[in-house]
Order: sequence, then structure tokens, then C-alpha cells
Amino acid sequence: MKTGAAFSIFVLLISLACNPFENRGREVVLDLPEQPFAYSVAGVTDDVPTLGRVLFYDTRLSLNNSISCASCHKQALAFSDNATLSRGFENRVTPRNSMSIQNIVSDAFQEFLFPGDSTEKADTVEVINTDVVGYMPGVPVSPEFVATPTSLFWDGRESNLKQMVTRPIMNHIEMGIHDMEALALKLSRIPEYEPLFQNAFGEPGVTSEKISQGLSAFLLSIRSNQSKFDKAMLFRTNATTFDLKPANSLTINTPLVNLTAQEELGRQLFFNKFNCNSCHDANGFADIGLDAVPKDKGLMETTGFAQHKGQFKIPSLRNVELTGPYMHDGRFKTLEEVLQHYSTGIKNSPNLDHRLKGTDGKPLQMKMTASEIKAITAFLTTLTDYQMISDPRFSNPFRVK
Repeated sequence: MKTGAAFSIFVLLISLACNPFENRGREVVLDLPEQPFAYSVAGVTDDVPTLGRVLFYDTRLSLNNSISCASCHKQALAFSDNATLSRGFENRVTPRNSMSIQNIVSDAFQEFLFPGDSTEKADTVEVINTDVVGYMPGVPVSPEFVATPTSLFWDGRESNLKQMVTRPIMNHIEMGIHDMEALALKLSRIPEYEPLFQNAFGEPGVTSEKISQGLSAFLLSIRSNQSKFDKAMLFRTNATTFDLKPANSLTINTPLVNLTAQEELGRQLFFNKFNCNSCHDANGFADIGLDAVPKDKGLMETTGFAQHKGQFKIPSLRNVELTGPYMHDGRFKTLEEVLQHYSTGIKNSPNLDHRLKGTDGKPLQMKMTASEIKAITAFLTTLTDYQMISDPRFSNPFRVK
């Protein structure tokens, strides 16, 4: 049974003020369209990611009704967090900055490389053709992807998207719910959720599995593929040419239309002189020499292997203009600071990635000029997808009455 027009339900929630930890009760309205948005998630109806969208923004998924998933993954910031270290319920400080969750399947299914590896696994056509670089906007992403082993979070501690979405909810710092069954019981007592679960799954009842499926489907739908760079890639040489070659197949002699001279120079530097894509085309794990002695174990916390100490998941550069502060601990406030690190600041950490070492085995000194840093920064801004960050399909469905 579908809900009525505009689906306006009055509920009393703890809503986030400008400071997310200065909470006060507000009467808000859950405002959903009569017909669900089209989410293009294969294998499920659009009612499933619709449920996930509501769950994503509902502060009642936290122990004290103060924090939602969106508190640390803000749409305007490409679903990242502008706090150096993200904060959970009761203003508890997490140990890391929240990663962006856009294109989460595409990013997760890239190859994973470790220092010293001599073989590089090639991406399959299917993965390339999702939204890694946005070649095929609107192509459905199947939930079957989430059954394949992946590595999610900065330290790769989760290998399944449906499990990943439960981790922050049950984390004692982030959202504080002690287990998913407790959350299912809590939501089952909220009348507004009954039609949402009924529409999504064709049967009544709130379960932890359905909560995970709803959130996973919503995350699968959040895809960025409408940036200036995407559009330039679609039409390499003229307005009628469509090309599926990977972004890193471009050479310095293949200029992209629609980019300014400075942006094009930055692209050439990124893919050629400084070979930035050797890491950022992989989205694996790497120690990039932030500290001579890593303070955070990173991947080692998951694997237990000393050779993984200081390695962290390589983040997507999509919308990177919006996702600062940068690195797992938010130490760099600007893209210029990040590039300065690669230019002259790489430390000789024990597990420094081989791609960041010179022929002498020492940390690379890329010595970028000021104009080169500006050009690369300009190129990175072409990866901003203004459509995604304002797309109503992904926006907060709750509004103040």
C-alpha cells in the first residue's frame, strides 16, 4: 500500500542545529514524493533506497537520537565531513576523519596494491563501466556487487557493504546502538516506518536485515558522474565522439575539450609528469609517508601484519574540492597542503609505498613549482559534481514544520 500524496508525517525528532551537538527538539515533517524517485539500483524497487534515504537522515538511529549517518556524511560536502576528526553521539570524538561515501561500490572494487607488489590486477570492463570515472551515467549497479569481498573504511575492516552500514550504528563512539536487533525493535515502535518497510519489502515488519538492505541500496544509488571532467571525457575531440577508454589512457598529446588551459595542464601533470594516477586509479591501500613513525596502525589493525602499519585506503578524488580536510586524520586543510606534502614532505616511514620512492629507495622529492600546484588543483576542481551535491534524491527528507 502506497503512502498518500506528499507523504507528510509529523514526528518529533532531535534535529541537528548548526552545531550538531547543540540539540533541541523540533517538530519536523517527513516529506517524500507520492511516487519514489528513480534510483537505478538493480534488483530492488525504488522504495528500498527510499527507505534507506529516510534511515540515513534519521537521528533516531543513534542511542540518544542526536546523530544520523548524514551528520558525518553531508551531501553538500560530497557525503564527507568537514570536521578534522568526526564526532559521534554525546560529542564523542572518533579517531579519524569520515571518508566520502559516493560511488562506494565503484571505489571499493578497484584493485588493491601493497608495497612491493609487482603485479597489478586489471579492472574488469564491468567495473570500469560503472561510475569509476562516470562513463555510463544511469547504468544500474546491482546489489550482487556487495557479495564480493571488498575492503571498506580507512583500515579495510569490513568486506561487505551490508555489514559496513551497521558498523557506525553499533560503534560506541559514533552512534551507540548496542546491536542491530535493538535498533530494529526501536524502529518497529515508530508508526511512520511501517509503510516504508511495507512498500520496500512487500511485507510488514522491521528487521536488522531490512535496515541494512535499505541503507545499502541508498548508498549504492549515490553516484557522481556529472562533473566537468566526466563531460570532457565523454566528448574527447568533438561533440559526437563517445569513448570508453580509461582516464589514464589519455596522453599529454590528447587534450580534452571543455577544460581551461590551466586545468588541462593540471591534467597532464597529474597523469604524466607526477603520475598521481598510479595510486589514485587503484583505490587500494598505501603508506604515503605522512609520519616517519605512524601513529595510527591503519590496515594493520585489520590484518595484524606489521608490513601494513601506516597503510590506509586510497580515497576517491571525485569531488575532492569539497571533501577536506584531507587524510585519515584530517591533518591537511587544503588541496595545496596535500600537494606540498607530495612535493617535499614525504617521510621515510618503514612501509612507505614503493610508488613514492626514488631509484635510491629514499622518499621521492617531486619538487612541484607553485604554478604546477595551482594547475593540479585546478584540474582536481573539474572532478566536482554539482548535480550530485544538490540532487533531491539524496537530500534530507525531513524538514522543519
